[in-house]
Amino acid sequence: MSGLTLDRTALPGGTGVQALRQQAVDIFSRTGLPGRRDEDWKYTDISRITATLGETWWQPAPTETAEPEISDIEGLDAYRIVFVRGAFQLEASNLPDSIQLKPLSALLAEDVDATSHGLLKLDESAPLFNGFLAANSALASDGLCACIGENTKLDKPLYVLHIGNSTAHLLNGIMLGQGAEATLIEHFVGGDGSAAGLSNIATYIRLQDHASLSHYRLQMESAKQFHIGRVDVQQARNSRYTLHAVELGGSLSRADIVVKLAEAGASCELNGLFVAAGRQHIDHHTRIDHAAPHCSSREQYRTVLDGRAHGVFNGKIVVAEGAVKTDSAQSNGNLLLSKQAEIDTKPELEIYNDDVKCAHGVTVGQLDETQLFYLKSRGLSETEARQLLTFAFADEILVAMGHNAIRRFIEKAAFAKLPNMADLDGLLG
Repeated sequence: MSGLTLDRTALPGGTGVQALRQQAVDIFSRTGLPGRRDEDWKYTDISRITATLGETWWQPAPTETAEPEISDIEGLDAYRIVFVRGAFQLEASNLPDSIQLKPLSALLAEDVDATSHGLLKLDESAPLFNGFLAANSALASDGLCACIGENTKLDKPLYVLHIGNSTAHLLNGIMLGQGAEATLIEHFVGGDGSAAGLSNIATYIRLQDHASLSHYRLQMESAKQFHIGRVDVQQARNSRYTLHAVELGGSLSRADIVVKLAEAGASCELNGLFVAAGRQHIDHHTRIDHAAPHCSSREQYRTVLDGRAHGVFNGKIVVAEGAVKTDSAQSNGNLLLSKQAEIDTKPELEIYNDDVKCAHGVTVGQLDETQLFYLKSRGLSETEARQLLTFAFADEILVAMGHNAIRRFIEKAAFAKLPNMADLDGLLG
């Protein structure tokens, strides 16, 4: 496979930034793209990406020329930040005045050697590091950079909408100061679906003391799109991070979620829902590092697979030496609606001291025949009974969503993918 090449005339940044880009290229030349011989990628074959996009998979391919339609989530009142085919769209955005927020492209243009060193600089020893992350640092030309000041309570969510079927490398940096509170919604959608592309997205989140962030990550790209994502979170004392990760779209999707509870009292909650059909492939690897004492984490993922869809979940919790009084629990439930659907799941605990409370569990199965029989005995048809049981299985994740508009939007989008679920609204009243 050919290595990355840089077109310095097309990438923003001065001498310092370009040097960091070249370092990322050098790292990529050593690591390359991950393969199935890598333990963390043994169930995800990325050759589908290079077979479709070619040897220069990192370069944007010709896409539709018409501007895609921009629409919001019905009933959602939020600040809107729009990226179309990887480029920030000021005219379509509604930016808040109360925080420091700019696209990465603007920061690079204003202060090309001082603004983004922290974002572009790579650590090869970081958990789940891979060549896609190196490519992101080498090629990212836009993204969201937001700094929410000390004790700021953002009155509306930040709704970051990514639109378009193309290849784009986006790099986001979100920082919450001491005592700050905010909601972030990342929403990935396709254009007209006529072309294939790669979304290579990295989001770095830093939470200071007592800060709190609710993060919705909604991947709903078109059927030909490939999606590679990374969320990297570091938390200071008594901070709180909540993730709601929803995977519905794309041909092949992989997301790495890495959370470090770096100081005492920090807590995180990871909620994930996959709904896949056809030949979709969805993979989430999560890692929660309990690096300090008196921290807590909760993780619950649910997967609904139909057709020949393939899901992968690997959740690892690491409790460091000295991280006493850790309280952690992880659960992964998987519902297979067809005989051809497949799930590979691997919960892991790695504990280096005794004074902890940790648990994990996993289930894989089909709809319960006893429950189906009971519902049919109460007057429901076979189809209605299956609808209700499938909805109830997924709803354990949806119910944790604090925004009703987002929850209702995901309910409709998720179950519209599955056979005989289109009339769920009528059944639920």
